[in-house]
Amino acid sequence: VVWDYAIAAIALAVKIHRDYLPPLKPIYARHFLALAPHEMYFDDLELAQRDLLEYFSYDLGMPTPQGLLDELHLALPTLRYALDFENAWEDVLSETWTQLLAAARSPDMLRFPVSLLTATALIEAITRVVCR
Repeated sequence: VVWDYAIAAIALAVKIHRDYLPPLKPIYARHFLALAPHEMYFDDLELAQRDLLEYFSYDLGMPTPQGLLDELHLALPTLRYALDFENAWEDVLSETWTQLLAAARSPDMLRFPVSLLTATALIEAITRVVCR
């Protein structure tokens, strides 16, 4: 069981960092299963990964940036009023996503909640759009 969790930890670390670290090639589950000194199946790997994520309270069903943006737009009449000019909200969304995608290239972004990153990108986007 310890080896299952060790292999799962390696798999999760690789999944988190594979978009940032060369060689940027796909890594399949069979590569991780081959590391185990005992017979390990795909379901064992998936279960161990899920257990680790649950232990660290990592919420796989967390809200997405677009969901948060939609909720903020609906919940804040002052936001709608401030952006009550032609294509303002669309421009803000575009700029917000530009900021979020730029942040996604940094491995440090995983230290912050999605809601904080989204709110920060939204504030920056509003500032840029209104100042144009």
